Amino acid sequence: MVATVLFSLMLVLAGLALLVIVGRLLINTLDSSAQRTGKQFADLVRTNKLPAQLLATSEGVSRIQVVDGQNRVLAASPGSDPVLSMLRSNQLGRARLGGPLTVEGARASLDAPLRVTAVPADINAGQRTVLVATDLGRVLESSRLLERSLLFGAPLAIAAMAALTWWIVGLTLRPVDALRRGAAELSAAGLARSRLPVPTAEDEIHSLATTLNDMLDRLDAATTKQRRFVGDAAHELRSPIASLRLQLEIAGRLGASSEVRELTSDALLDVARLSNLIDDLLTLARSDESGSIRSRAPVKLDELACSVTATYRDARVEVGLEVSEAVTVVGDRDGLHRVLVNLIDNGVRYARSFVTVGVKTSDGRPGHPHRAVVSVCDDGPGVPANKRERVFDRFYRLDTARSRAEGGTGLGLAIVREIITAHGGTVTLHDNLPGLRVLIELPLP
Repeated sequence: MVATVLFSLMLVLAGLALLVIVGRLLINTLDSSAQRTGKQFADLVRTNKLPAQLLATSEGVSRIQVVDGQNRVLAASPGSDPVLSMLRSNQLGRARLGGPLTVEGARASLDAPLRVTAVPADINAGQRTVLVATDLGRVLESSRLLERSLLFGAPLAIAAMAALTWWIVGLTLRPVDALRRGAAELSAAGLARSRLPVPTAEDEIHSLATTLNDMLDRLDAATTKQRRFVGDAAHELRSPIASLRLQLEIAGRLGASSEVRELTSDALLDVARLSNLIDDLLTLARSDESGSIRSRAPVKLDELACSVTATYRDARVEVGLEVSEAVTVVGDRDGLHRVLVNLIDNGVRYARSFVTVGVKTSDGRPGHPHRAVVSVCDDGPGVPANKRERVFDRFYRLDTARSRAEGGTGLGLAIVREIITAHGGTVTLHDNLPGLRVLIELPLP
């Protein structure tokens, strides 16, 4: 649009300039022709060789008159008035001293204006003068023809320019669109899966794609080292943590006093939290590396929910299951198992009397396809509406004053969102009145 507007402005300015220049050139051509004719007849007047009939020898000259100092016609060409001068007396003096004058054509019985050039035939002022008139009608007709050509041709030129600019810009931006699509695919697949497409043309976009791919290589190397460090550190911590737990359990059993048993019990709680934190860190490290999905296969959500809830028979509160139909999705069974475990653990930790897991499919609406729906509801304190997004941040805990026995690692819901997002689903928090309802929606095959 900017290019077309600028082109239109330049075209208008160029058209106006063309009209002025062409008009001036045509008039200058007529003036030159009239000046030559006037000099020829002035020489004849001075030598007293003026023919009986004045005939123009230059193209464009339409009228010739020879007048004396009182503006009386001494001789005239065919078609010219033999009595009335083409110039009035006051115009004659200006014409002798200055340049050509434009006068109305009525003085020469013409409709178009005349361009009259006065060439003195005698040296003394007020003596004989040759008047040469050129018809401006042809100049005006040429100017009008040029105007019509510009009026009809300019819109066509602007339209052609707009279409050509649109095509060229689209052709130029096609590699940029390919970069955008590559970036979108890269965001979905991860740094290790692909790189941005490099156009074949050796231009700035080729250099940009090459530079971005080099940057992505460095980022991939850095994140790979970071993930490897987190995974190795968490893996290496498992053995000493397991050994420490075993020693504390033995010390608690062999402790002679209640104080020793209480200390070992507190230490075991911290060890358990540390072990859970290590497991969560390993899960997040794998999530960052592979997008939380290590394999894709049909997963029966109703059977998975049944097997997970069966492990909570001895939980602090009752964990129930409501399955209205068989629901199958495509995804990572281990990841979805981890999602259910994290959500049920949170529910059991904060619920007052029950936790309910539901599995069903959503009702299809126009523009909203059927989706698999998993809900985990409890009757605990819930989560304030203004903090329901923050609880998905890593290491964010709603209440830092909770006891070590009740508090989690702050990574459970972050892991849930990572896994569900990788499956193309959503996880949201809602009121259960009382309590909290966690709603998961997953695409159906």
